[in-house]
Amino acid sequence: MDTNTLRENLPANAREALEPSPRGAQLRRRAVAFAGFGLLVLGFLYAVGLGRLVVFFLLAAAAGAIALVVKASIGRRKRRVARGEQTARSAKSADNVLKGVGVAARRPLEGIRKRREVAGERASAKRQLEQAGRLNGRGIELRRQGDPAAAAEAHRAALGIVRSVGDRGTEAMTLNNLGLALGHAGDEQAAIDQFDEAATILREIDDEHHEGQVLANLGLLHGRSGRHEQAVYCLEEALGKLNRDSRAFQHVEEQLRRAS
Repeated sequence: MDTNTLRENLPANAREALEPSPRGAQLRRRAVAFAGFGLLVLGFLYAVGLGRLVVFFLLAAAAGAIALVVKASIGRRKRRVARGEQTARSAKSADNVLKGVGVAARRPLEGIRKRREVAGERASAKRQLEQAGRLNGRGIELRRQGDPAAAAEAHRAALGIVRSVGDRGTEAMTLNNLGLALGHAGDEQAAIDQFDEAATILREIDDEHHEGQVLANLGLLHGRSGRHEQAVYCLEEALGKLNRDSRAFQHVEEQLRRAS
């Protein structure tokens, strides 16, 4: 057993007596005085022929000292174990509290993060739709300038963007623009396919007015190609869906009158 361990096993008063302090010095002086007195008594007893009694006292003192040291050591060990258990319980309780606080704290943070993600996605979608709008505008301008092939390419680029965003209404009107460009380029079947797909989407999202515009464009394409019956059918369908106060309604009504 090393010096530090031995010192820890000593009683509190004995440890205090070993400290280099005024209190320790005072305790050491008292211990020396008691020891001297004890030796004096033991010497007297030995002198009068009571040597066995001296040995008995010495053994009893030694046993008592050992018992005190053992008792103090066991007491300190029990206290350390109790403090360790209490510390463990406190740590566990603190962990539970922190976990609860962590979950409660993460909830608003997760909500903020989700809102930021949604806001970021909306901002990105808005920028992409603005780009698609510019491409569609460029395509319309090119078609009116007599370059339907270049117009179709612009509309195809816009179509890829709006499909990635998932805006079905804008997708339908981009298909309508592409159908107009392809019709002017002479690719009638491809134009009809674009008009049909656009009308189907608008019907699914319940946008009758724009569906009427697409049907009107499809009817005009049939009329230019000499398909009279198909043209009349599409124009009549368009009239039933267009707003009566719109210029598109008046234009289709005039075209239908001519076809009749």
